[in-house]
Amino acid sequence: MNLDKICYLILAYNDPENLHRLVNRLNDRADFYIHIDKKNDITPFATLFDSYPNVTLIQNRVKIYWGGFSIVQAELNLIETALNKHDSYMRYVLLSGSDYPIKNSNDIYRFFEKNTNTEFIRGINLDKIKNKELFGLHIDLWQKHDYPWIKKTNTTFFKIFRAVINKVLRKFHLPKAIRHHKFDLYHGSQWWALTDSCLRELINIYHSKERDYLIFKIGFASDEKFFHTLFFNSSFANKNQVNGPDQAIDIKDRAETTFQTSLLANIHIIDKSMTKWFSYEDFDEIMKSDKLFVRKVSTDKSKKLLEAIDQHILENEVNMNE
Repeated sequence: MNLDKICYLILAYNDPENLHRLVNRLNDRADFYIHIDKKNDITPFATLFDSYPNVTLIQNRVKIYWGGFSIVQAELNLIETALNKHDSYMRYVLLSGSDYPIKNSNDIYRFFEKNTNTEFIRGINLDKIKNKELFGLHIDLWQKHDYPWIKKTNTTFFKIFRAVINKVLRKFHLPKAIRHHKFDLYHGSQWWALTDSCLRELINIYHSKERDYLIFKIGFASDEKFFHTLFFNSSFANKNQVNGPDQAIDIKDRAETTFQTSLLANIHIIDKSMTKWFSYEDFDEIMKSDKLFVRKVSTDKSKKLLEAIDQHILENEVNMNE
């Protein structure tokens, strides 16, 4: 039993240095399960964690593609590896390799101890919002985002190829067998923190009727909908930090959907653009935040910021692995 430990589930694809720094800062009463995008060489990551008995680089890796179900599949592989290895943890926290703590590990541990029965996952009901058509692109139309036979996805050719494919596919609505309305669909921030009993229930719900969730293998940004839909259709639906779903904000165009998503952040400070890399200029904002992590940071783009966080926020932390 590991009820006195936090389980960190981490998705990473680059920047081994920041991932190593992240793990070191959180390495107190914690185990780590890390998925490295199969499109990337795992060796630089494996070398860094050779001497860490509590770090598992999972073997069941997938090639990850932006907007695709491959992200959810990687998360499922992380979760099932963790659930199969040990009986239970006090908390399962989903992070990325581009995150960094803005509270020390002891404060994070105490936070989850204090909120033992609270699930940190927020979401809006996509089937009951105004201007539903702004999210219709995500859930009502055919599209394709995963291309496992293509390794290089940052090329102009791939971006044009994918755009053309989806321009054609999105002319067609999903059939009722897929968009069946057996349950409402929900949307929120990808990054959550769930208890053992909650996470096991969500996984059991999914595996009991996987065909009902085929829409997530076709739709856009399933990583921001899959677990949220499971959660708000589970017995835990009113046990999150706001006691149920959020009220959606009034958005006027599709560009504002990212702002809506950023407002649903659970334990992260995330810019409303969802793409911004935080830098030293954002340090004052980070200092004032009550969140536990900042997203997104990198060794190259955020070096001075990370040093400031270490010095002024995490300065009292002692870590045996550093």
